[in-house]
Amino acid sequence: MDKGEKILIVEDSLTQAMRLRYLLEEYGYVVRVAADGVKGLAAAKAEKPMIIITDVMMPEMDGYELCARIKQDETLKDIHVVLLTSLSDPRDVIKGLQCGADNFLTKPYDNEQLLRRVHHILINIAMRRAGNAQMSVEVFFGGQRHTLTSDRVQIIDLLLSTFELAVLQNTHLEKVSADYRNALEDVKSAEANLRMLMDMNGDAIVVVDARHLVRYVNPAAEGIFGRKVDEILHKTFDFPIEVGRQEITIKSASGQRLIADMRVVSSKWDGEDVHLATIRDITETVVLRERLRTESITDQLTGLYNRRGLMTLGENQLKLARRIKKRVMCLFVDLDGFKIINDMLGHEEGDKMLRDAAQILKQAFRETDLIARVGGDEFAVLAVMSGTESPEELVSRLQANIARYNANCCRQYPLAMSFGTEFGDLEASCSVSKLMTWADKRMYEHKSGKKCVGSEVGGKKYDDD
Repeated sequence: MDKGEKILIVEDSLTQAMRLRYLLEEYGYVVRVAADGVKGLAAAKAEKPMIIITDVMMPEMDGYELCARIKQDETLKDIHVVLLTSLSDPRDVIKGLQCGADNFLTKPYDNEQLLRRVHHILINIAMRRAGNAQMSVEVFFGGQRHTLTSDRVQIIDLLLSTFELAVLQNTHLEKVSADYRNALEDVKSAEANLRMLMDMNGDAIVVVDARHLVRYVNPAAEGIFGRKVDEILHKTFDFPIEVGRQEITIKSASGQRLIADMRVVSSKWDGEDVHLATIRDITETVVLRERLRTESITDQLTGLYNRRGLMTLGENQLKLARRIKKRVMCLFVDLDGFKIINDMLGHEEGDKMLRDAAQILKQAFRETDLIARVGGDEFAVLAVMSGTESPEELVSRLQANIARYNANCCRQYPLAMSFGTEFGDLEASCSVSKLMTWADKRMYEHKSGKKCVGSEVGGKKYDDD
């Protein structure tokens, strides 16, 4: 019976108006739209609708005033006016009764509820045409006296619609409450699962609050820190904690040390901002890493640095020397007669000669000096010179060590070295490679200048290669 009935929408929000219009037209109603109360009143006078659905808050003329104007006009007062309101204040009902409103709809509205309300309104309009019972009543509400003049059916419709809205809102609240309870149970279940996973994790997990106190620690932390959970919980955390990754050294009560990888993220714990740290024992990995690093820069035969080690650490040595304004000396050493020893006595004897030469160099120089085997029988030393030292003193000390070695050694051949020295310029950008090249050149000058250079093996003398 209600298909084709005319409905006027008065709404200043174009989006809301178009949504409502599309919904009503889809169910066969003839719909027009006005942007405010002034335009809505003009539209109603131009073509009288059966129902006006109007927003309350609008510029120029609000919904209450529009409703009052409609009800005051003899030609329009039988139009059924529905107010769209949030209905957040009981005084909204009083205002609705005062202006003669017929019905309420809350925003945001449910589509099915709105269509059902429009259908009921049209049925009530047909029923109301059979009779009209005007009444006047005074009410005191909100500190004010209000006089209401409405017919009984209108008041009943308005109050019933208000009650229906209250029931719908209560149903909605119950659903929201049930959803909240279910969500809370889900959260509690998720928290329980998270706690279980943290408790079972093989890595230590520590939650630290803003005061640097431990709020949670899992059982695996006992093995990492060497202490019981109760000895860690609610105590100050032992390490600075910042978001990111770092290696830390942990010393247990028994004195045992281990190295751990600590990864920290920001998190929430019981509503507070905290840091969550996962800590894993990587002692074996670090030991292996350091061993590989050492092996990569160390000569296995002599225990000295290799060429790579000298180049890598030597650059740092040069930077340090420039910073403290000290000169750097590079000594390049070549063993005399090494090829003869290898050829006549074998490589095992040659290896022993290299190890003995390494020991002589280590005794002649300080632990802070870099000593390396850079080739087959070639050695290099990078030394930061003190203010009182001279290269002649270092060379003299080296020669004395060689002489002492030969005097105490029972071998059938003497150990001899040729060497050259070079200084790094503190003002210039001098590299380790350049220093070695220049010192190597001086070494060959020293070797070439030797007269009757050779080695005695088995009572015979052989020229050096």
